[in-house]
Amino acid sequence: MDPKRLTGACLCGVIAYELTAMPGDVADICHCAQCRRASGAASLPWVQVPPARFRITRGVATAYASSPRATRWFCGACGTPLYMTDHETRSVGITLGTLDQPEQITPSVHGWLCERIAWEALDDILPRYDKAPPYDL
Repeated sequence: MDPKRLTGACLCGVIAYELTAMPGDVADICHCAQCRRASGAASLPWVQVPPARFRITRGVATAYASSPRATRWFCGACGTPLYMTDHETRSVGITLGTLDQPEQITPSVHGWLCERIAWEALDDILPRYDKAPPYDL
């Protein structure tokens, strides 16, 4: 797979971004309680990339320090959760649902199964991690 330049935006279009996805990028479906509450969904798929491969192209996202280790960024106008950064600036996790073409990235693992809602059926064969999947960034 060659590098893919992908674009995305929030629901109202005030904030837009682009990223370059590379072979081997971890795309996880997170089942943690924080992602559930931030998104309003049972789980939230992300792709993790180094900060050099992500940039905001329009607007300014609003920050929320959701834990001592991470900041979540969302649109202050419509509330769309867009991405998350770690305080070491090692990675940016972009929500797959905000991509203009979300089918361009396929999740490769499940993370934080220890917090998964019991009624969410998992019928795929993706690797599963009780806590965070390994990110080799």
